[in-house]
Amino acid sequence: MCDDKLCKLAYEFYRLAQSQGIESSCFLIKPRQMHGQEPPAVVAEALKKADAALLFTSMSLSHTKARKIASKKYGTRIGSLPGVTLAMLNRAICLNYSNLAKKTTKLANSLTKAKKIEVYTEAGTHLTMSVKGRRGFSDNGLYIKSGAFGNLPAGEACISPLEGTANGQLVIDGSAPFLGKLKKSLKIKIKNGYAENVPIAKMRPLVHLYGRKILNVAELGIGLNPKAKVTGSILEDEKSLGTAHIAFGNNKSFGGRVSCPSHLDFVFLKPTVIADGIKIKI
Repeated sequence: MCDDKLCKLAYEFYRLAQSQGIESSCFLIKPRQMHGQEPPAVVAEALKKADAALLFTSMSLSHTKARKIASKKYGTRIGSLPGVTLAMLNRAICLNYSNLAKKTTKLANSLTKAKKIEVYTEAGTHLTMSVKGRRGFSDNGLYIKSGAFGNLPAGEACISPLEGTANGQLVIDGSAPFLGKLKKSLKIKIKNGYAENVPIAKMRPLVHLYGRKILNVAELGIGLNPKAKVTGSILEDEKSLGTAHIAFGNNKSFGGRVSCPSHLDFVFLKPTVIADGIKIKI
């Protein structure tokens, strides 16, 4: 499926699928207004009945109920490509996925075993959070099993901190929603699991509309894709080796308890991650 902004690229994949004898359909929808906004009901139903689906959308559908129900209840294998470009595909898709899977799985397991995580950078980030009882996830690009889901380009390990436990300062020097690649860093104060300040003006209407849930610390992710670069597109930026990201908003997809129609990732550079006092090798 696709929206108006990515229909040409999506159609190339549709034509390729047809040429391989694959019974395929292409759904064109109106672009969503924000990440996490639900697709039309007809698309949600189609996702339930497909064996596999590729989502070429300008706004991410990864954290929607439609995607989660299709994956978890109906076993649809889904690759989500929000904001993808041809340059991004040429650069960051052709990988040794077996090697990538080993690295992402190892890191995800380390996150799962941890109780407390500390993250800092020379730029000024210093965060602490509890992840006790939470599961680390591996996005490795191998969507082979029933219900498998992830982003393309792939390549990250992530976990959802326990609600109310993240504290410290986040300095964003990679990229941010609505702004793209940053020329000047952003600072976000985090207290008891929520951002205390709203660093981007375009986020403020979301806070007024949906409340404090938009500012919930939803995810810590670590990029592991050796071919991805920080270009200003969060889809690729957050997978880039040598980066980490904190997301705010919905964490239901990561085993959390906060549900809201927004999930916004902020990417920062050269992170050091410490789990229970031991530095994690990235």
